[in-house]
Amino acid sequence: MSRWNEGQRFDVLRAIPVVYGIVWSLCIALCGTLVVFLMAHYGEWSPERITTAAYVVHCIAVMWGAIAAARQAQGHGWFHGGATGLIYAILMVAIGLVVDNTFTFDASGLFRILLMSVIGAFGGVMGNAWTRS
Repeated sequence: MSRWNEGQRFDVLRAIPVVYGIVWSLCIALCGTLVVFLMAHYGEWSPERITTAAYVVHCIAVMWGAIAAARQAQGHGWFHGGATGLIYAILMVAIGLVVDNTFTFDASGLFRILLMSVIGAFGGVMGNAWTRS
């Protein structure tokens, strides 16, 4: 492969800011989940503490994914960040339903989806403020 094609490989990913943000979110969530797993395995963590750590990892992943999406879009950061948070939440719900029916369609489940969207919109506003010149 020529050197020109190597630089163009990720342009398709960067062309759609929300997809770019979701990829960042998933990478951060994967790393965070690995850290939580190692801490829980080698430490004395209760199930409640593991659940709390998992929620924190997801919130951080959505925040940084939304920042990446907004920086890539260079405008309408709240929209791209909120869409990143919403799609990330829907992906996590789908994974939860397929793997182990852990999601319930009640007020608390829908609140978690809304919370991820709001965190994403806030991250999008921050990413829009930190956009490259």
